[in-house]
Amino acid sequence: MKPQETEEEAARMPVTLFDSITAQDEEPAVRQGSPLWVVTFADMITLLLAFFLLVLSFSELNPEQFRNVSGSLQKSLGRAEKPPPVEAPPAETQLVAGPTEEKLPIPEQLAKDLGKLQKSLSTDLVGKKVQVTTENGRLLIQLPSRSNGLLPQEMIDLYARIAEAQALVETPVEVREGEPADRSAELARQIRQLRDVLSKEIEQGEAQVERDGERIVVRMAVQGSFYPASADLSPEATPMLKKVGQAIAKTGGRITIEGHTDAIPLNGHARYRSNWDLSGARASSVADYLTAYAGIARERVVVRGMADTRPVAPNDTREGRAKNRRIEVLVDAYGG
Repeated sequence: MKPQETEEEAARMPVTLFDSITAQDEEPAVRQGSPLWVVTFADMITLLLAFFLLVLSFSELNPEQFRNVSGSLQKSLGRAEKPPPVEAPPAETQLVAGPTEEKLPIPEQLAKDLGKLQKSLSTDLVGKKVQVTTENGRLLIQLPSRSNGLLPQEMIDLYARIAEAQALVETPVEVREGEPADRSAELARQIRQLRDVLSKEIEQGEAQVERDGERIVVRMAVQGSFYPASADLSPEATPMLKKVGQAIAKTGGRITIEGHTDAIPLNGHARYRSNWDLSGARASSVADYLTAYAGIARERVVVRGMADTRPVAPNDTREGRAKNRRIEVLVDAYGG
């Protein structure tokens, strides 16, 4: 039995050794190479490269496209944030069924840009050189006509300031030159009304009604209205001043009253030291009458003494000096 057992053991021994070696050979080999984070890093670099290529491909970068691409990139990198706010469309895309007297709400961006434009052009707004409004979803800058008293260089400087202001806003800006038709018509109506009221005085050469840009000028002769070298109103002056006061009281703008004299100096016995004092005192007398008897608010009135600095005729003739001695009432027909 021993030889048989030896053969059986001998037969089993190679099988056991072979199985052991085979099992060792079939163990998976350890892979050698880069760490796993490199793959993520490479993906991120690829996305960044694609993003910058898109940016460079834009000939003119659109802010809306930029936000869309930026949001897609953040989402791909696992940093998804809240979507960018959707801005309201310009007012020109809104449809209104039929005419309406109510003002449509101004979009937020349009209102913001309107404030920026008004702040940037604040000096010109105060000086009545420009008007800034909105129209059909756009910003509208209304300029005076070139024949409205502005010199060519002043117009060039004004356009330069407007160009700088346009760069501060996103809303389209339209620049128009000349007065709006409705405002021009209103000014013409007020001038006609004043001329009708003062028709008698105009025929007698005692008054004139003219237009000076956006203002109405009522020019009244001093002869018969004031005593010589005095600022006291004569009884003959009150009927004309009453007519003027009733007409301009209906306007809403500022009223400037200017006193003018001729170039003849006052003598040493005069009540006033110079033509400056006399012209200012006469303008003040007219202002006192208009505010007291015509119902014009004192806050609307400005008084100026111009002496002989603004002649309308030569001072070397008696007739010319008579024209220069005058009172001018300047009415801002558009308010302000």
